[in-house]
Amino acid sequence: MSFYNYLIDYTLEYNGQIVEPVTLAEAKNYCRVSTNADDALITDLITQAREAVERATGLCLVPRTVTTWFNNTGGGFNLPWGPMTYFLGLVSEDDMGIVNGQFKIIGGQYPKVLYPAYSNLKATYQSGFDCVPKDLKIAILDQIDFDYENRGADVERYDQTGVCQKAWRACQRYTRTSPIL
Repeated sequence: MSFYNYLIDYTLEYNGQIVEPVTLAEAKNYCRVSTNADDALITDLITQAREAVERATGLCLVPRTVTTWFNNTGGGFNLPWGPMTYFLGLVSEDDMGIVNGQFKIIGGQYPKVLYPAYSNLKATYQSGFDCVPKDLKIAILDQIDFDYENRGADVERYDQTGVCQKAWRACQRYTRTSPIL
């Protein structure tokens, strides 16, 4: 039996229709594109850039249902993929729902599960921004511009995060894990 907390696995499911935080018109304006020839490419880059920023920050920029499996044997497990908007439930290893009063979650948008201190727990919650912060929206635009300008180029352009350096600077302000580790 381990006496520490760790994430085992997670799933992210979209809640209905996806509304990207950046429109095609905003992306074309930011990239200084005036024709419609690359609209399909830029639309794909919008989704790719948003997903890259989500991975780099550990945030859900669009509404999603998050299911996480984790060990909380030490207590105080940080739920990933914030900001949490609604907690749906906590289930133990034997698939028995843990009712209110038998668990304690503290925090608002980025909560911790204080107890029960069990292994193999499953938490389900809804996460995502109603309105994406402006600097993350600009990070998405920076990533779109970078990918659009460097399409087809075989350059060393990413670090481990999958985003360009300019977007990464904005992402660092939102990540809850150390970018050095």
